[in-house]
Amino acid sequence: MRLLPGNPNAQGLFLPCKVTYDHSAEKIMQARCLSHVNRCLRIAATMLVLAATWSANDCLAGAYFHKALQLIQQSQLPEARRALRTELRIHPRNIEARYDLAVLLEDIGHHHAARALYEKNLSFSWHLPSLINLAALLDRQGKRQQARHWLKLGTKKMRSEATPWYLLAAMSEKEGDSAAAATQYQKAVKVDRKNGFAWLRLAEFQSRHKLADRGVSAAEKALRLLPDCAPCWRSYGDIMQATNHNQKALSAYQRSLAIHPDARTRQQLIRQLRRLGQRQRARRMQQALNAWRKHHLTTDQQ
Repeated sequence: MRLLPGNPNAQGLFLPCKVTYDHSAEKIMQARCLSHVNRCLRIAATMLVLAATWSANDCLAGAYFHKALQLIQQSQLPEARRALRTELRIHPRNIEARYDLAVLLEDIGHHHAARALYEKNLSFSWHLPSLINLAALLDRQGKRQQARHWLKLGTKKMRSEATPWYLLAAMSEKEGDSAAAATQYQKAVKVDRKNGFAWLRLAEFQSRHKLADRGVSAAEKALRLLPDCAPCWRSYGDIMQATNHNQKALSAYQRSLAIHPDARTRQQLIRQLRRLGQRQRARRMQQALNAWRKHHLTTDQQ
């Protein structure tokens, strides 16, 4: 599971400085950053000093971080990495800056450096995105026991978070320990009953292993919490198909496509139409999908 740099929850630790002045001659100017209570450098002021001075340390740190986010949005990734490194030299406890830098380094294959940055973040604070990416990186490297170790720590340090529990459950299931996986998926929905993804993971597990009502109730809870989640509706469609609720499966795939068009979901919809005997409609949709794939393949090769 990967999280992208510049994610919607990422917030800079610093905002631009707000400067106040005493307009009498040779008084001390005082600047204070809006995001924390540390004072910027005091400097002697004269009547000729301009009414906007940022400190060399705190305010510039925020400037580099926000500049990096802009560069990421513009796909200027080498420049973004440089800005993030400057930010961390000025303010080494900026969790979000270190996380974004780790993601960018991991994307260009610098896995060792990325891992060190994720672990550094977790030495400062139990930052959930850093934990998720660290566990995923270790798992891909075949270091599953280390990944499990970090996730278990996460369940203890972040007691209200479902994510470490359902990631542990996925590992247990992958290793063939269905009993442990079932317990961990249940633990995930217990610690955070408002986490729709935890309910969805539980539903998919129950569907795969034909447990309880094969995931129907858990999937419906997930959709109540995540009504605009296209992959959730697709998973619900798969669960409905597995339980022979064919019309509900069809409606779920259509709902998913209405939220976000996706080739995989469209293929699932075509299969479901065939199951329902709507072969002519399925054939037209398959032809359109094949033409779309051919066009995009040709475009990518140019």
